[in-house]
Amino acid sequence: MSFIMEKLFNGYNQFILDHRDDRSLHLPLMDGTWQVPTIIAVYLMTVLKFGPRFMENRKPYDLKNWIRLYNVVQIVANSGFFLYEIYLLAKRPNFSYVCQPVDFSRNASGYEELYISYAYFLLKVLDLADTMFFVLRKKQSHVSFLHVYHHAIMVAMTYLGVLFVPGGHIYLLGLWNTLVHAVMYGYYYLASYGSPLAARFKMYMTRMQLVQFIHLGIHFGRPALTRLDCGFPQVWHWIGFGQAIFILGMFLDFYIKSYVKKPKKQ
Repeated sequence: MSFIMEKLFNGYNQFILDHRDDRSLHLPLMDGTWQVPTIIAVYLMTVLKFGPRFMENRKPYDLKNWIRLYNVVQIVANSGFFLYEIYLLAKRPNFSYVCQPVDFSRNASGYEELYISYAYFLLKVLDLADTMFFVLRKKQSHVSFLHVYHHAIMVAMTYLGVLFVPGGHIYLLGLWNTLVHAVMYGYYYLASYGSPLAARFKMYMTRMQLVQFIHLGIHFGRPALTRLDCGFPQVWHWIGFGQAIFILGMFLDFYIKSYVKKPKKQ
């Protein structure tokens, strides 16, 4: 067993070193191969096992002010990211929304794509705090499979994206996701004050998320299914397509159960 684990360990390290974009070697969490997998493993163990066990005989923590501050940080960060991506797209009139290769050059445009991809990855690491707040407030029912899977897979995929395809066709993923998150954390902030506006807006926010994944399914599915070759690796078209469809299915299931099939009054 130890021999197999050693082979897997060495194979993983070698694959990363042989195929990664070495322009990101100087960036924190990108200069090694195990920091991010360790973060994901610690996150999963904490929110699914150690956190609930720690809170079992404790009262929920009052984190209302901290969560409000966190929401404001997320609104500002995601809004700024979204607007900056719009600015970069405006600078690139030849950007293809059908199939766009990654700019691996060492000039300004190449590093713009790299750094915006890295910033997006850091935002996904920050998102992990959502689940920690649930655990510390003893809201373990909120720690659903959809929630945990979505947060963990986004950290993993954005990390691999920075390593192998920092930019190009995945650009619109960051554009969509930061817009949705800016709106979503705005909703959370208003909801923390019991705003009636937030209560009315909740269903429309879920619809916005559904539109996001439908478009991303088309965005990645069209070049994948037509085998369109623009220099962007086909495997990443398929990964993006598969993830969009899978998460769309889970969000659609949530939407139907929450808003279409009204729960019966007890």
